[in-house]
Amino acid sequence: MRWSTGFATCVVVIAALTASSGGMAQKPDEMMDPQDLLKDPKFKSAYMSSLGPKSKERWLAGLSNSALVRKVGFAGDTYLVATPCKPHDCGDNNLMILYSPAKVAVFGKLYEKGRTTLIGSPDTAMSAELEKMWKKEFRQQ
Repeated sequence: MRWSTGFATCVVVIAALTASSGGMAQKPDEMMDPQDLLKDPKFKSAYMSSLGPKSKERWLAGLSNSALVRKVGFAGDTYLVATPCKPHDCGDNNLMILYSPAKVAVFGKLYEKGRTTLIGSPDTAMSAELEKMWKKEFRQQ
């Protein structure tokens, strides 16, 4: 295959993925860039609302330093997971986010210098899942 043919095919595939996902291009392995998630107006509105006054924090608003967004299943629903952290201070300032596109709901555990804040009013089961996922992501447990 020549470069121009491969490039054209790639552009067509990306355009098709973008169109079929409501503007959010997903990578073939079901992961996406956090910035793509922020381009979804439903996510952005739910996310900023769940953060409340914390939405003014640049690293939170921009999903800074997050790994690629991935999908997980929990309690019969599919969630997108993002893991932003404060630049140069990830160990002490980080966030585990679970977003349900179907329910347009955001849940999260915000950790700031030893203090934990749950966002999105998660129920007991979701709180436990956030804690488990947060420990695995940020504390390697």
